[in-house]
Amino acid sequence: MDHLLVLRDKIGRPREEIPAIQNLNEQFRRDGVNGAQVQVAHGKRMERLQAIQQELVQLADLGRKVVSTDQMREKHRTRLHLVNKRAS
Repeated sequence: MDHLLVLRDKIGRPREEIPAIQNLNEQFRRDGVNGAQVQVAHGKRMERLQAIQQELVQLADLGRKVVSTDQMREKHRTRLHLVNKRAS
């Protein structure tokens, strides 16, 4: 399984969602306050942006772990290659 492809896919979805939320928030700012429903919708969008931010932070942490794991694998392959050369 290619973990980087999975991470890219998970990052791609919020990247598509963010501009739509930003456009709605810009419209909210332009139009001004128009009742409780508009305020609630704005609050929900802001909560969603915060949730996306948290998701991206978690994905970034996973991405670092995947890279670290790949680096460790390569490091071990190099060591095995050196050991095999010495044994020959």
